[in-house]
Amino acid sequence: MRKKTRRAAVHLLAALVLAAWPLAGLAQHEKNQAGIGQLREKAWAEGRVQVIVHFTVPDIENLTADSTRFTGVDETPETALERSLADQVLAKTIEYASWRVLTELQGTDFEFVTGFDYIPYITLRVSPNALAVLENSPNVLDISEDLPRKLIDPPGPGGEGPKGGLSADEIRVDPLLDDTAALVGATAVWAMGYTGAGWYVAVLDTGIRKTHQFFTGKTIIEACRAMGRDGLPGAGDCPNGLAVMNGPGSAVHYPSTYDGFDHGTHVAGIATGNYGTLAGIAKGAGVIAVKIFSKFTAGDCGGSPCVSAWDSDILAGLNYVYSLRSAYKIASVNMSLGGGLYPNFCDSVNSSVKSAIDLLRAAGIATAIATGNSYSCGRISWPACISTSVSVGSSTKSDGDSSFNNWDSVTQRLYAPGSSIYSSTGDSDSSYASWNGTSMATPHVAGAWALLRQAFPTAGVTTLLTALRTKGKLIYSVCDGYNAGIPRIQIDKALQSLGSFILTIQRNNTWGTTTPAPGAYAYPPNASVSVTAVPQNYVQFNGWTGDATGTTNPVTVVMNRNKTIKAWYQYIYAPTASAKKVLNRSFSQAEYIDILTWQNSADNTGLTIASFKIYTVSGSTYTPLTTVNADQTTYSRRNAGEAATQYAIAAITSAGREGAPALVTAELD
Repeated sequence: MRKKTRRAAVHLLAALVLAAWPLAGLAQHEKNQAGIGQLREKAWAEGRVQVIVHFTVPDIENLTADSTRFTGVDETPETALERSLADQVLAKTIEYASWRVLTELQGTDFEFVTGFDYIPYITLRVSPNALAVLENSPNVLDISEDLPRKLIDPPGPGGEGPKGGLSADEIRVDPLLDDTAALVGATAVWAMGYTGAGWYVAVLDTGIRKTHQFFTGKTIIEACRAMGRDGLPGAGDCPNGLAVMNGPGSAVHYPSTYDGFDHGTHVAGIATGNYGTLAGIAKGAGVIAVKIFSKFTAGDCGGSPCVSAWDSDILAGLNYVYSLRSAYKIASVNMSLGGGLYPNFCDSVNSSVKSAIDLLRAAGIATAIATGNSYSCGRISWPACISTSVSVGSSTKSDGDSSFNNWDSVTQRLYAPGSSIYSSTGDSDSSYASWNGTSMATPHVAGAWALLRQAFPTAGVTTLLTALRTKGKLIYSVCDGYNAGIPRIQIDKALQSLGSFILTIQRNNTWGTTTPAPGAYAYPPNASVSVTAVPQNYVQFNGWTGDATGTTNPVTVVMNRNKTIKAWYQYIYAPTASAKKVLNRSFSQAEYIDILTWQNSADNTGLTIASFKIYTVSGSTYTPLTTVNADQTTYSRRNAGEAATQYAIAAITSAGREGAPALVTAELD
């Protein structure tokens, strides 16, 4: 009953918003007439054209702001209810507003393809007369074509402009992903305790081979938005044969006969992989794998079957990620697709994708997009040229501009390594390969976001981007004569710049160490740092002093200010001991008895000795014989035999630590 009441309230609120929206006297909105002219020509030539329609929604700014203020996982039932209500009101108001557009089209030849819950766009397949209605509707803000977008093409052997072909540094020379993890400061951030654990990177790509060893133990959320080659709803290229699928198995990649089939597996590995000694940037993060690419024929692709993503499926994928923000801590979205070359920000090229990126950004989720591999100077690809995206170009491992990278001093925000990057592939569960491309650079940034969000859970996209840009290492390009540097990410420095306290770890002597090792470390405010005391053999850890006390090991230090802790160790000295062998004759029987005598070492002052442990010794082998109480100082071993026998006697502290042994030999005088 309560759910029905809430649902009715949502519909009522949406209806009230629409009722306040004047029907008459609306000014005609300016539309992209040049673009619409091209759509008109295509519609007349082919009978229909598929378009994405941006329509007016009353109070859309406030409704969106009310939804996006919920930027993380629902922490309480009350928060969940408020967030759900805000999301539903936004979605229902958008849905109701779309009906007005559809109502205007009655009597024309059109087909509804799909809508989107959180942004005011619908996809339609329209005839020339339906397109004319949309063009003249006061409810329509703009119209753009729904196009299939290819993966970012891999770099070829050469390119246009001054940059030329692949450099020697971009040709495989036994690379490891660990090289770039260290280069960008990820390994240093791991040492601070941040691996991206608890956070997710959303990879909108070709799917994922989730059984690959590089994703062992990871949580992988799967979904598919793939309408197929025809771009229509209903039947599609998802594993269930439809255009939409959620849940396990929905993001499985296509057969290897399709160029780019395992692109998403390689990208996800760079961002989050972790197996053996090889790890991606956010090695502890989970993956939200959304397959947005459909299968296209060899004729479509210029020689071999390939994959491409419709704009509508890109929007559907971004919309889906937004819908998950209350259930999963989503740090970033990774996209490596697009085309064209743009010398400036290209927000008006396709406003729908910008709206989706803006929606995610307002909720704290960054969208990292590859700039492209066309060897271009002064121009980057769409949608990386959208001003609110995080556009990522490729650098070499020696911090040069990758020759294939599309470069622009303004629209390219960041560099990350993208030359010769070794990661998982889709051939098998243990296959890896080195690839070049801005597609390989972008997941370095998406993974970096997961590390930074774990350290600063409430930090916005602008805050983190500023930190990465101001603390990155500047890389220069031949494009402008090595004049304007663009920062290559340096995650550890960015993290520290966001505000940190220093934890100084000390020890009183060299009889033990700590994990992390003794030294000074920077941590974000309120970080919980685990420090473990590691005593050597024959050494007892006696406790902490400074800003940690007691003997808890490991100890957790909460960094709400600069702190210093010291681990105290004490060597457990061997007792002073002696031994003799005696022959005892009684009742006509002979028996050899070994008599051991000892005293606790005076150097063990301050230690509580709980017992003494006695071993027989043969070479390097110590065989436990017995343990006696601490107040006992002698032990007799009967039937010890005539041969000399070696013993070891060691003090055992109340903490269970065993001290250095005293070696004695029992033999006849």
